[in-house]
Amino acid sequence: MSQELTQNQRWLSRKYLAYKFLANLFFVEAVWLYFYRLFITDQQVGILDGFAFAIGLIAEVPSGVLADRFGRDRMVKLGQFLAGGGLLIQAFGSSFVPFFAGQAIMMIGISFVSGADEALFFGKLNFDRASVNWRKLVMRGSQVVLIGLLVATVVGGWLHTVNPRIPWILTGFSFIGSVLLIWSIKDIRPEKGKQKFSTELREHLASIKSGFAQFRTPKLWLYVPIILIVQGLFYTAGWGLLRLVLLDRFHFDPFWGSIVIATSSLITVGILALMHKYAENMSEKRVLALVSVSAAASLLLSFADIGMWGYFVVFTLYAGEYVLYPFMSEVLNNRAEENQRATVLSVASFLRTLPYVVLAPIIGYLNTYNKLEYFLISWAILIFVAILLYLLLKKKDGFISLVQKETEKEMRVPEISV
Repeated sequence: MSQELTQNQRWLSRKYLAYKFLANLFFVEAVWLYFYRLFITDQQVGILDGFAFAIGLIAEVPSGVLADRFGRDRMVKLGQFLAGGGLLIQAFGSSFVPFFAGQAIMMIGISFVSGADEALFFGKLNFDRASVNWRKLVMRGSQVVLIGLLVATVVGGWLHTVNPRIPWILTGFSFIGSVLLIWSIKDIRPEKGKQKFSTELREHLASIKSGFAQFRTPKLWLYVPIILIVQGLFYTAGWGLLRLVLLDRFHFDPFWGSIVIATSSLITVGILALMHKYAENMSEKRVLALVSVSAAASLLLSFADIGMWGYFVVFTLYAGEYVLYPFMSEVLNNRAEENQRATVLSVASFLRTLPYVVLAPIIGYLNTYNKLEYFLISWAILIFVAILLYLLLKKKDGFISLVQKETEKEMRVPEISV
């Protein structure tokens, strides 16, 4: 059920949408691998990505703890500045070292932002937990992101043919611009007083441990395989080598690859519009099952030399990420403790990123020696295992009507398994 928004919630919602637009203008979306290939090999790209993402991964969870303790707004602003700066370093690089340094700085920045921005807006908006307003806002935000990506991808693909450095420069400035947009939004939670370094360190480590422990509780542990395997695949496709490797496998050049991604973005916007319209009636279980099975089937379809039909493989992996995200965001935000929300979201981001640290050099190596099939079949099997585990053990659908929720609150009757 939707809740009538206050004037402040409407203002924050508009800020959220504008922020999501600027922070996701990836002009390098379809061309970054081709830019790297001007100077280094695919195997070097895999090594670069693996190590740089590992550095970002190490920063992921501590950044969430820092955001919860010292201000989510500060971490978001610092992170976007670092991410934009890392992109600008790569824009003017011509060898492995500046690419590695820039990518590492960018990933540290993204790690600082990850979880903190969502926790900041979720806390400031303070929607009724019984409503689907957050789910609907995230869906609308995903639409805005995709429209921005549609424009940025096509423009970036064209600009790559003019000067391959320009897309990187524009992306860097877009990230920095997002900071200026949300500069007035402050995290007003009370700050903790300063303590001795040893005390701060112990509390910091305890918070990290507690954040991971949240995913061993019944309310979250079942989602861990989905985050690792399914969202991990989408991360590998969206942020990593896989999408561009698949485009190359299906014989799309940089320009046509940009068109594939742009049209996939446009269609996904339409899908999200329908999801937004029927958000109150959508089942978490069905959505997770459909997205997961479709992703596994796409990997298996990639075995064949299907040429232009490979568009549907790329589209399925592209759309699946955005269809799944609102439901996972709702699960994590609603089930996390307020004082640990950014930490929990950062742990989830850590788990989602973790597979790519291992997969980046493997995919680079396998693609170099035309053995990508080993990855495709192995990961498809893992997806089937993850979703079967989820379906077998999930006690009830993620959608429960407001009437049922209110009845449970009043009568406190046991939940009935489906």
